Amino acid sequence: MDKKYFLSTKDLVTVAILSALGGGLSVYVGYLGNLINRVVGVPFGAGQFMAGLHVIWIILAVGITKKKGVGTATGLLKGVVELFLGGTHGVVIVVVSLVQGLLIDAVLFKDSTKEKRELIPYGFAGGISAASNVFVFQAFFFAGVPIILIFALGMLALVSGVIFGGYISLQMMDSLEQGGLIYGSKSEKKDTDKPVYIRYGSAMVTVIFLISFTVGGAYYFHNVYESPGSEAISVTGEVDNEYGFVYEDFEEHEKVVEAELEGSVTYEPPKNYTGIPLNVVIDNAEPDEGASEIRVIATDGYDREFDLESVMDDDEVIITFEDGEYRLVVDSRKEGYTGTDWVRDISRIEVS
Repeated sequence: MDKKYFLSTKDLVTVAILSALGGGLSVYVGYLGNLINRVVGVPFGAGQFMAGLHVIWIILAVGITKKKGVGTATGLLKGVVELFLGGTHGVVIVVVSLVQGLLIDAVLFKDSTKEKRELIPYGFAGGISAASNVFVFQAFFFAGVPIILIFALGMLALVSGVIFGGYISLQMMDSLEQGGLIYGSKSEKKDTDKPVYIRYGSAMVTVIFLISFTVGGAYYFHNVYESPGSEAISVTGEVDNEYGFVYEDFEEHEKVVEAELEGSVTYEPPKNYTGIPLNVVIDNAEPDEGASEIRVIATDGYDREFDLESVMDDDEVIITFEDGEYRLVVDSRKEGYTGTDWVRDISRIEVS
C-alpha cells in the first residue's frame, strides 16, 4: 500500500485525539461566539469570529500526519463526536465537519505543501473550510437570508479560519517540532543565530493559546454548561415558590400559537407550535413584588432577558417540549421580539 495513504497506529491515535478534542469543544466554541456577540454588539453571526476553532483540529491532524485523506477522516469523526455529545444542529453537523475536512484535504493535497507548512496554503485551507460552514448551514437552515449577509458571515468565518486554522495551527506544529514530538522540514534547520523572541515565538503563541483555551473551557464546563436532557426546568430567583417545571404537569394550560423565527442567520417559516405560556410558568413561581426581569437560560449558557410585566401580559410566548428538549418560542413578527429570543434546550428560568 502507498505510504501516502497508509495510516500508522500513531496516525490513527492522532486523528482520534484531535477529532475528540474538536467535537467535544465545539459546544464551548459556540458559547464563546455568543459571548463575543454580546460584548462587541455585532448584530449578526458573531459566532463566525470563532469558526476557525472548529477547523484547527482538522488542520493539525493533516499537518502532523502528512497523509492524504486524514482531513476527511478527522472531519467526519469530529462531526460524529459532536453529534453524540448533544450538538444542537443534529446530523447536519456531521455534514458540515465532513465538508470542512474534504476542503482541507483538497487544498493541502500535495505532500510538499503539507511538509513545508507555509502560511498561505494552510491559511487558505483554514479559511475556506471555516467559511464553508456558512454555506452548508444556508443549504439546510438559513432559507430567506439575504445574500449580502451570507457573504458577510462567510468573510468573518474565512478570516477566523486563516487566523486559527492557518497561523495558530502552524505555530502549534512548530512548537511540537521544536519539542521533538513531530518531525518536519524545519527540524534540520538551525536557527540559533536568530533572536530568542523569534526562535521561541511559536512556543509562546502556542502556550498562550492553550492556556487561554483550557482555562476558558474549564470555566465554561464547570460554571456555565449543564448536561442536556433534564426533565425539568428550574424556576428560581426572586420568587416565593422555586420549583422544577415539568411540561406534563401543566398540560391543561397548553396553547397553540403561530410563530415565525426570523433571525439574523436562521429562518423558520410561520407554523403552529403547541406549548405552555411562559406567563403561566412564571405565575406558578409567585414572583416577588419588586421583580422586573426574566432570564431564560439554555444548557450551553445562551440566555435571553425579558421584561417581567411584558411577559405576564403576553400568553403567546410559550415553552414547547419536543425530542426531549424544552424550547422557548416567540413570534419574531411581533413588536419587541426577534429570532434571537428563541432559546433551545432550556435548563433554567431566573426571575430578578
